[in-house]
Amino acid sequence: MDITATFQMTAREYRSAIRNSPAVRGAMIIGLLLAGSGLLSLLSGDPKTWLVYYGIGVPVFMEVAAVRLASRKSAALLAEPWTVRVTEETYTLRTAASQAEVGWSVYREVNDRSGFWYLRQLNGASGFLPKRAFGDPEQAELADFFARRLPPRKKRWYRPFA
Repeated sequence: MDITATFQMTAREYRSAIRNSPAVRGAMIIGLLLAGSGLLSLLSGDPKTWLVYYGIGVPVFMEVAAVRLASRKSAALLAEPWTVRVTEETYTLRTAASQAEVGWSVYREVNDRSGFWYLRQLNGASGFLPKRAFGDPEQAELADFFARRLPPRKKRWYRPFA
């Protein structure tokens, strides 16, 4: 297998990819849980308003700091097309600013969410690959390759974000 695609990311698409990344989604869920528990504490008669403030503050902070600022910092990357090459041995990404070629042994899983494939490395870092960059036959071939090469890990019920 040797699939190459060149595509241009839009700022909206880039923000969507960051917003749906595993780390940001996890922080948003934690923030919503804090806000929910704070609201429940208001009803119980022992108000813990700090939970509400933190619960609302975490998603707002993640949206502003992680999503919007990352999008602004990456504006130069979005101005030029990206080239992705996927082979049996490596994943290569070329942008106007950099080029990286990484073997699949560095990756532990691939998640399919919101029009992107999120490639998670062994150290926890993740990158994304937009599905729209590939035609239908290539998407099917890549999905089959990812399922074969990086099958999804079974998540333990007591560690949902691991």
